[in-house]
Amino acid sequence: MKTTFISILATLLCLTATAQSNFYKLSLGGGGGLTQSFMDYEKHKFGKSIYGVGEFFFTPFISLGGEGQIGRIKGEGGNLDKKSFVNSYKSFTINGKIYLGAVIDYRRNSFSNAMKGLYLGAGLGGVLNNVSGAETPKTKDIIIPLNIGYTYYFPDKSGYYRYGINVNYQTNLSLDDGLDGYEEFYSPPAGVDRKPNTYTDIYTYFSIGIRYQFGLMGLSRKTLY
Repeated sequence: MKTTFISILATLLCLTATAQSNFYKLSLGGGGGLTQSFMDYEKHKFGKSIYGVGEFFFTPFISLGGEGQIGRIKGEGGNLDKKSFVNSYKSFTINGKIYLGAVIDYRRNSFSNAMKGLYLGAGLGGVLNNVSGAETPKTKDIIIPLNIGYTYYFPDKSGYYRYGINVNYQTNLSLDDGLDGYEEFYSPPAGVDRKPNTYTDIYTYFSIGIRYQFGLMGLSRKTLY
């Protein structure tokens, strides 16, 4: 009887151990991509930007981190309105993310396992604007970033997820409407039916980057591999 009890206990301990995985809690990364403006200008031009990011993972699928961007946001008027802008901006935001792996059983099949790296996120931050040709070129905006993306991780020699490739699409909503430098009292040319500062300033950022996990180790209740 005693031998049977010990055997059952050992089996349960083994099952518990195999259902857990270690993961790195710290992550650094960077990359580049294209911005696109959706503001008071008719033509939504593209600009180039680079970024760096640092994150802390509370679990393998819930994180909080900071992101900095340096680049350009561009816009241009229509055929009658030749006015344009280039914003050489710098931004910093704090973002929270939740991955699909936090809410699904990704061990059911290979498709679910592949999709566990899909995530949604939101945050808050600020932008330092430097808009060419604006009456007040250097201003500050508060922005709300909304993220959707995917990260695919590769294991290191020890079998832990350490390296990753990330694709992210970010929409940034301005609360101050100063990203395009569009003056409040600017009068469009004759024939252009548009009032100044009609639209909320929004810019999107599509980026591709890399990730490196390191540092403190955490313990996940679900196996990751």
